[in-house]
Amino acid sequence: MIERNDWIDTLDREIFPFVEYPGFENRYPTIDMVGLAEAQLDELREASEKLFRIFCKVTEVFQKCSDEFMEDMEIPAGMRSFLHRQNMLGLPTWLSRSDFVFDSRRRLHMVEINADTPCAVIEAFYGNRMACRYYRRKNPNRDSYEELKDWLKYIFDRTYSIEVDLQRGRISTEHPFVFSCFEDYVEDRGTTLFLMQALKDAIGSLYPDNMVVFASFYELGVNPDGSVQLPDGRTAAVLYRLHPMELLIEETSEEGDALGAMFMQGYQEGRFHLFNPPEAIIMQSKGFQALVWSLAHSDRAGKIFTRDELQTIRAYMLPSYFERDFAVQQAAGFLPPEKWIKKPIWGREGNGIQVVDEAGRLVSEKYVPNADEVVQRDSDKVLVQKFVAQPAWSLRTDEGLLNGYLTLSCFMLGERASAVYSRFSPEAIAGTEAYWVPIYVK
Repeated sequence: MIERNDWIDTLDREIFPFVEYPGFENRYPTIDMVGLAEAQLDELREASEKLFRIFCKVTEVFQKCSDEFMEDMEIPAGMRSFLHRQNMLGLPTWLSRSDFVFDSRRRLHMVEINADTPCAVIEAFYGNRMACRYYRRKNPNRDSYEELKDWLKYIFDRTYSIEVDLQRGRISTEHPFVFSCFEDYVEDRGTTLFLMQALKDAIGSLYPDNMVVFASFYELGVNPDGSVQLPDGRTAAVLYRLHPMELLIEETSEEGDALGAMFMQGYQEGRFHLFNPPEAIIMQSKGFQALVWSLAHSDRAGKIFTRDELQTIRAYMLPSYFERDFAVQQAAGFLPPEKWIKKPIWGREGNGIQVVDEAGRLVSEKYVPNADEVVQRDSDKVLVQKFVAQPAWSLRTDEGLLNGYLTLSCFMLGERASAVYSRFSPEAIAGTEAYWVPIYVK
């Protein structure tokens, strides 16, 4: 590690192992912080909570839909039968991150929700505190780590209060709470271990240390009864998995066995709990934004949403359409002369994103280096969402002073807003080139 004598050197690389990310010349954090007013941060959290409640309501509508509708939404065929049940918390996602951008008047607009496998946990719940301490600024995430611990302990306690069909009765040390990812992804491993440590900090010495463990996906097995087996022979009671559900369902063994299907059948039969639960895939689909927008502008809107909810949708969500509906709007001449973003339904890291005009003509396309290395499911369909002209910011990085754009995020612990986070990108559409920029209360 090169000593540059700035705040980034105060970050513990054991906690935050991807400050220097393999394959990138420059360190991941910006040297400068961004200051936001207390009122802006309060609005970010309030909007996240209101939209989350709306999204939960739409998820319930989605779960009652037919397989044909789910196919139209590009939900993998193998997942559909598992999306009609509720999990032990009654929430479609337990840990999520809502992403917003500012427009030129500094108004917030949601662009998407990361409901299945949200990252940036270390940045928000640990790193932001370190930056604020160094610069002696007020930390907007001051209490967030305690909130995270309390939420994880709640999940842990609920797990232990519910009987799971594991042939041995109630959950015991033979059925631990397992945190898992593919360990050769340094960001995934760091995030997974951070969450595991937060739970261990929360439960302290109340339980044996081997009740909460890490296991690489490479080491896990699926037994014939669908239970998840650890290398030591024990089976998981809860599995936190930092691996996209739309990919997990189609995992196979070297012998060609349908591991994903066996895994999900075990979940369906109560062999273990999943964190995040399978139905997080519903909100994770970028098509979900179009579904919410469509319902809010349909003749059923008043039967699904309250007046306040419709006002929240109008205030914070962007006009979003499935491609076929966008074409109808085009043909009818309903679209004003402005730009639109086309996003693949299962796209990640900005991969495959295009900017088009109201006639659908290509304006620009997001370039992602090594795009074939981005882990994502192929998409046949796209979301078309209104493009937001954002204000520019100037921040110091290892590259020098850069002009760029912010994406603001708020983590949701269940239904409760918690830590805030921000990405900074020299490009209007953030991708793998984006920096993390800490936030302070101005």
